[in-house]
Amino acid sequence: MSAYDELMAQRGESGEPGDPEESSAAPAAETPAPDTPAPDSGSGGMARLLEIAANNADELLNEAKAEAERLTSTARAEADRMLGEARGEAERIRAEADEQRTRANDEIAGLRETEREHRERMQTHLKEMLARVETDSAGS
Repeated sequence: MSAYDELMAQRGESGEPGDPEESSAAPAAETPAPDTPAPDSGSGGMARLLEIAANNADELLNEAKAEAERLTSTARAEADRMLGEARGEAERIRAEADEQRTRANDEIAGLRETEREHRERMQTHLKEMLARVETDSAGS
């Protein structure tokens, strides 16, 4: 039963306002029966209606707060999960980059060593060639 229906039941009325059955059943000049509440007692019904409306509003507000809290906690959990995944991915990429840097540095060191060895061989070879040229030109 709706709050309006409760109020109407308390007042001894039935049907919706403006209901043709209701308006034709009670003529306007009729005096209230002794068991019918006086017009001032309608304020009690209105107070009850306001109380019901306030209770409904409080209930809806509490439901909305609970839903907001549930959504917030779900969003936080999802954000934490995504943040954890992102941090893990960043750490994996960082480790991979460090490994690649180490390999590149090792390769550079190897190339520098090869360069040094080739340079020494070239110097030794050029010195030998220069010594031969000098011995050939001195002997001729």
